[in-house]
Amino acid sequence: MLLPVLERLWQPRLPKAYRPGATLARLAQDLAGLDCLGEEAGLRHYRLPEADWSFSVREQVESQWLLHTVSCCFCLPLSGKGPAQASRLQLYHQGNWRRSGIACRCVAGDASALAGLMEQITASRALHTALMPLDFKRCELIGDAGGWRLEIEHFAASEVVGRFPPFRRYIRLIRTQKLARLACMAVLQRLFLAQGKA
Repeated sequence: MLLPVLERLWQPRLPKAYRPGATLARLAQDLAGLDCLGEEAGLRHYRLPEADWSFSVREQVESQWLLHTVSCCFCLPLSGKGPAQASRLQLYHQGNWRRSGIACRCVAGDASALAGLMEQITASRALHTALMPLDFKRCELIGDAGGWRLEIEHFAASEVVGRFPPFRRYIRLIRTQKLARLACMAVLQRLFLAQGKA
């Protein structure tokens, strides 16, 4: 009798001040110039005009004491087949104080089987140029039987909501960050397309 009550109390709940879709609506203004392909199940789909690939954006809520943040996660399905087992590659900036490069590490999956892909990623000058100015919390390549996808979670394109004192602040995705993100997506799409043809 007591166990179901305790389970209900400890279940993760969305903050009361969270407004589903509000951050995505604000982000739509920052993504002006892209074609919006519609929205379903909390995902908003976009495409670069005349491009043959599209990406989706979803909200991610993180609760903290007296406030919560809503960030936007950009997800791009990539061409080609997926790895033999579920895999995750993490891309990150190198350097302690200043960015000195881009690195890639395998956090899930067979690292030896993914070594060639990781080498291609770190050797790509175009990807290096796109990722160096990009301010991201998380940038990962996630692969399974269905294929690979890129997920980027920015520091910008997010909303901070406080309960005491009450406030709500949206952090814009500025044009340079938008262009860097689109360039990163385009480079990885080409890289995976070429790998699929090889």
